Amino acid sequence: MTALAFDHPALNAYAVSGASPVATALIAAGSTLAKWETRARTRAGLKRLDAIQYPDIGLTTAEVLHEVAKPFWRA
Repeated sequence: MTALAFDHPALNAYAVSGASPVATALIAAGSTLAKWETRARTRAGLKRLDAIQYPDIGLTTAEVLHEVAKPFWRA
């Protein structure tokens, strides 16, 4: 069985003074889930736009198609 690495450098950004490593990992996981939800919602909104609206938000058709093709976990 693989052990969880609570001392991973990626968790340092979420470290709260005095928080346990488990709490820090949960905060990091919550933050990641929030980012994923935002990306999914934003990309769904882009899919609903008409091509004539793309210049209004400063994007080209190619940029919109590229963005909406990404899965929610990819930045």
